[in-house]
Amino acid sequence: MKKLLGILVLGLLLITPSQADDIRDFEIEGMSIGDSALDFFSEEEIKNNSEYWWPDKTYTQVPFSGLEFLKTYDDLDFSYKTDDKKYKIYSITGIIWFDNINDCHKKQKEIDQEFSEIYKNTKKKYTTYTYDKERFGNSTSKQILYNFKSKDGIVLECKDWENKFQTEGWRDNLSISLDTKEFQAWLRKASN
Repeated sequence: MKKLLGILVLGLLLITPSQADDIRDFEIEGMSIGDSALDFFSEEEIKNNSEYWWPDKTYTQVPFSGLEFLKTYDDLDFSYKTDDKKYKIYSITGIIWFDNINDCHKKQKEIDQEFSEIYKNTKKKYTTYTYDKERFGNSTSKQILYNFKSKDGIVLECKDWENKFQTEGWRDNLSISLDTKEFQAWLRKASN
């Protein structure tokens, strides 16, 4: 898993307890909430990869695959406010692909144990989400949500795609998402 746990644990252990309540101190491949995406990508790269995943276009999603500088994750994506010319990051996600959902759940549990030590003052919620059966069959998502006092959050999620979708190229994956409270509120509204 590209040294995920070692790098993740080392990075998290360097956060002091007073900082552990601020999501902006957590980084995914050197990027964090509040950073300008222009510090990492050209405006052309951002625009060429921009997508709208929801009818409400308040935020633009920018997925990237196969970036050479990725050390821990296989892919990443981020979201910025569509009209923001500084491309401030409101959500960022690191993704690791798995061939076996049990391996994903094992890694999720390891990371959850580490997060629980670091984010002791953070409320945590475990959920299992079943996707729309008509569109996604028996695909599910096992999520661990960390809700900070600031209302920002981290979502640690294993997606288990039904075999039919895996034959179409979809793969089980673990994702770690950092979301601002503004983005989370918008996402809840946009996905209903």
